[in-house]
Amino acid sequence: MSLLSSSGRAHASRRALLASVFLMAASGCSLALDTEPAQCTTDADCERFGTYPVCQEGVCMPSGLGPQGCFRGNASTEEQFLNQCTRAECQPFDNCARLGLCNPSDALPDLVPRP
Repeated sequence: MSLLSSSGRAHASRRALLASVFLMAASGCSLALDTEPAQCTTDADCERFGTYPVCQEGVCMPSGLGPQGCFRGNASTEEQFLNQCTRAECQPFDNCARLGLCNPSDALPDLVPRP
């Protein structure tokens, strides 16, 4: 005959289950967290973050380079040169406000003569 009743066995099995779940959760946190003191040592270590970050003092920092999919590095072909990453930004130019060209069907003004 068993020393534990059926309710005692159920209670003990619940405790064992709870303890195993707690142990798995605790070990899962240490596996999921990066405990290394430095996030990176080279720019290549930061590639997993996308958008071309750079490694500065062990931390991945945004580089400001773009657009996504651009060529990063020393260009050796025309295609690489034309698709190089840059920090340039597009600044729209308002033809209407700056040049008075508000109606696209109007003729363009005469060119300014060379000095």
